Amino acid sequence: MAEQNIAALLPAPSTPLEVTAVPTPTPSMGEVLIKNHCIAIQPLDAKILHAGYTGAGNLEAFPAVLGTSLAGIVEAVGEGVEGFKVGDRVVADTGAYSGIPQKNLRQGCWQKYVIAGAKSVAKIGDTPFEQAVLVDFPLQTAVAALHNFLGMGKPGTGFADEKVLIWGAGGAVGSYAVQYSKSVGHTVIVTASARDTDRQKSLGASTVLDYKSPDVVEQLRAYAPFKYLFTGSGDPASQKALAALLQPAGGSFASVLGGDVELPENVTRVYLPFSQVSQKEEHAAFRDWWYGEYLPKVLTEKLVQPVKFEKRDGGLGALWDATKEVFEGKIKGKVVLNPQE
Repeated sequence: MAEQNIAALLPAPSTPLEVTAVPTPTPSMGEVLIKNHCIAIQPLDAKILHAGYTGAGNLEAFPAVLGTSLAGIVEAVGEGVEGFKVGDRVVADTGAYSGIPQKNLRQGCWQKYVIAGAKSVAKIGDTPFEQAVLVDFPLQTAVAALHNFLGMGKPGTGFADEKVLIWGAGGAVGSYAVQYSKSVGHTVIVTASARDTDRQKSLGASTVLDYKSPDVVEQLRAYAPFKYLFTGSGDPASQKALAALLQPAGGSFASVLGGDVELPENVTRVYLPFSQVSQKEEHAAFRDWWYGEYLPKVLTEKLVQPVKFEKRDGGLGALWDATKEVFEGKIKGKVVLNPQE
């Protein structure tokens, strides 16, 4: 039987967290209860907590529990669940930001015990919890954007004469976008920091251009046309640059951020919380492939480069300070913690 559950509750927007005892949820039909051994601090969650950001969190009531991804061990299995048993090591994404308050309190990941829909859970074998949760969120963001929304194929189905442009490839999402595009079979052109050139080429980029160069857009025109365009930084300058590169014919690009950016009428920006699309039934085909096939294969066969991270001690009590540092840009890289501490 699960021990007492503890959660880091957000009492109201932009207020300090309250780490307190809460009921341990029981899995309903189609759900599993996971003993949470690792969460990664995502910039989105830090932005919701410290800036009251509402663009993707969709929190409708308070108190609320932040966080939508975790790695841990299956503690209990609900009726009708197949393929999972107590003791399985898993990574999961939840519907904590679905806009349903009771669902948030059961599925928010900043707590010791978390409910997840079994269809959004993947076995990880002996993959460390830290790597599982650090890979899942940004890789899913990149793959959902490229495959599910821009129409890029699955690994091994692409052609080298079809070029992909990844703007802002230095971050986690951008780096995984490079690796996925290369695995599909495309030629990958990226913009990144000049000091990141060697790493980007090791990930699969054939050409790396310095995003700070004043004529980087003109340099990129020499490699056009691009079949797929994606900005891993999402800032207005990157969106305008991709829109310019789509001229004169126009077209679409995907971005990790939205915002009020003036774009040409013949350009479509594809933006939504890509890491949450698997929670929507209209994307069931992507969800089933992601958790049932692709993500377990990536993790168990180590198909992407491991993520460097910093482990914070203190469990849930360390969340406020750590998220503030992430929000203020004082931390370079990823931060994880164990809610069981």
